[in-house]
Amino acid sequence: MAEQRANNHRYAVVAPPSATWKIVAVFAAALVASGLSFVLTQSGHGSVFAPASWVATAGAAFALVVLCLLQWRRSVAIESDMLVVRAGLNTRRIPVAAIELARARILDLERQAELLPGRKTLGASLPGYQTGWFHTRQWGKGFYLLTERRRVLWLPERDGPHLLLSLHEPQVLLAALNAMVPRRDPGW
Repeated sequence: MAEQRANNHRYAVVAPPSATWKIVAVFAAALVASGLSFVLTQSGHGSVFAPASWVATAGAAFALVVLCLLQWRRSVAIESDMLVVRAGLNTRRIPVAAIELARARILDLERQAELLPGRKTLGASLPGYQTGWFHTRQWGKGFYLLTERRRVLWLPERDGPHLLLSLHEPQVLLAALNAMVPRRDPGW
């Protein structure tokens, strides 16, 4: 067990800008306020739907709170031979051997616009915060954990999607992944 813990390392993800959480809070407050105003107007008229409206509003508020809390679920770790990325509702486990480390790069997405997230298939997208599965025009499907765009680690998978990660020190994760891959003897 101690050997397994020795192989587990975590890498700090850049926090989203504070404006992202303000947008979520304003949207949540507006949604709850409109739901409550609907329930209150219906319950005053003795509507048979009043109890169901209260339950629906409470359920929507609860679901919204859970989704907001899940947005804080962001982590990148190496666990044994796997790169594990947790982002919102999604968790992606990739064997390190499946990553094409020779092509991996630290990019500025302002200059590499072809890798910007396009159509979302399963994830969350707010200003300054994109997590989950997205499609790009040129590179196909990718798994994103983006909170900033200046220093992003791009990890292409062999015969599969790519990953884009916003880390405080992307070069540290890239070096750790490279250290895990056995080097071939050139046969000298």
